[in-house]
Amino acid sequence: MLSLSHMTMTINKKLTLWFFLCCLFTQEQQRKHFTKNSINSLTDTSQYHVEHLTTFVLDRKDGMITVEDGIRRLRLLNAKGKVWTQEILLQVEEKSVSLMDQETNNELERFPIGTVQHCQAVMKACSYDSILALVCKESGQSKPDLHLFQCDDIKANLIHADIESAMIDAKGGKVKKRPETLK
Repeated sequence: MLSLSHMTMTINKKLTLWFFLCCLFTQEQQRKHFTKNSINSLTDTSQYHVEHLTTFVLDRKDGMITVEDGIRRLRLLNAKGKVWTQEILLQVEEKSVSLMDQETNNELERFPIGTVQHCQAVMKACSYDSILALVCKESGQSKPDLHLFQCDDIKANLIHADIESAMIDAKGGKVKKRPETLK
């Protein structure tokens, strides 16, 4: 007859193994889903599931002039429980970056590549561990906006590389960098 502690250990080992296998399966499914569904190789369009964290206006009088200032402010808002995220699709195309509603696929916002002034991946800076920072300034706008996104499925550094390659390609050059980045 098995003792209670022996049965508990056996159950714990089985649960640990089950959890480990589920995590592996989930990671493999995410990789396959990204490879299969996130990149349309005919149009070089990629989509990423991200969480929009916040948007700040970059303004010297508010002490907000760099991405680091934005991350600092995000930490303060998060500590006060004042960050409300929205799950969206961030879509990168040859000439634009779009924010799409995840449920309806409606376009929420579109940034032509020429309006993207800066793109940066910020890793492990706070409880949000994979942040994509996008600084955009459209014509007629006096100050640029800093958009911050948490990237869980596909990490911020990979999305950053995609957007950067689209920006480089938009500036010209005979050899397009983006198709190579998407491989």
